[in-house]
Amino acid sequence: MTQQWGEQPGPPVREISRRGFLRRAVGVGVGLLTLQFVGGTVLFLWPNLSGGLGDPNLVIGSAADITSQQPEWVRGLPFIFNKARLFIVNVPAAKARVDGTGEEFDDPGEDILALYRKCPHLGCNVPQLCDRSNWFECLCHGSKYTVLGEKRDGPAPRGMDRFAHRVEDGVYIIDTSVKISGPPIGTDTFDSRTPEAIPHCAA
Repeated sequence: MTQQWGEQPGPPVREISRRGFLRRAVGVGVGLLTLQFVGGTVLFLWPNLSGGLGDPNLVIGSAADITSQQPEWVRGLPFIFNKARLFIVNVPAAKARVDGTGEEFDDPGEDILALYRKCPHLGCNVPQLCDRSNWFECLCHGSKYTVLGEKRDGPAPRGMDRFAHRVEDGVYIIDTSVKISGPPIGTDTFDSRTPEAIPHCAA
């Protein structure tokens, strides 16, 4: 088509200019990023009430189930239940481990502890029991706890937090909906060793 005198050149009808295309592309990109951010935030903040932390009826299994996954549980090595960041402690076996008697306990009945693996100092994940000290030793800031979660050293304000439990037909069920604060500093039920008296895990 011939351009008439005084007409301004522009894009043909139904075609988009380069500037318009860039505006739309940026708008779509910002919209997608916003949608991803909002969706991710909602999923992150949504409470996990099925099978993990926050579940009032979290089924762990029987003593035999735990032992099949971790044979050393009968000799006092805590069982890590990652879904809810828990240590399941076989209390009589754990005490025998610290005392060095080597006694095994296949089924402690009600005598277990469900310890929260989150350090009460600043929330670091507490690693498995140190095989040299038989204490839990937080690698972030050096807090140390007995196998029963009692504080022995470091900046933590108390012992390891825990959750209530019950046994139904031989199956351990943990109520992770209510956290129980760890024992106060100075609690001493069986392991009175001082930090200076035991070898520590390498940091």
